[in-house]
Amino acid sequence: MEEYNRLLGLHLDDVKKFFDDRNIEYTITEIRGRKDKDKLIIPRVIKISQKINSIELIVTYFSDSLS
Repeated sequence: MEEYNRLLGLHLDDVKKFFDDRNIEYTITEIRGRKDKDKLIIPRVIKISQKINSIELIVTYFSDSLS
């Protein structure tokens, strides 16, 4: 699993492309808060776990602080 640590914090689309290019199955689990949902728009991977036959990506949303 250490080989995937460099993917932590990246945008979900980039991580999905990484696994798709290598034909690795994955699932996505989202964590969403109750407040400021309209500001939290950028999905980033915060945890990667090995499951029996696939990888689980835990994703949460961040704001675009530059706008």
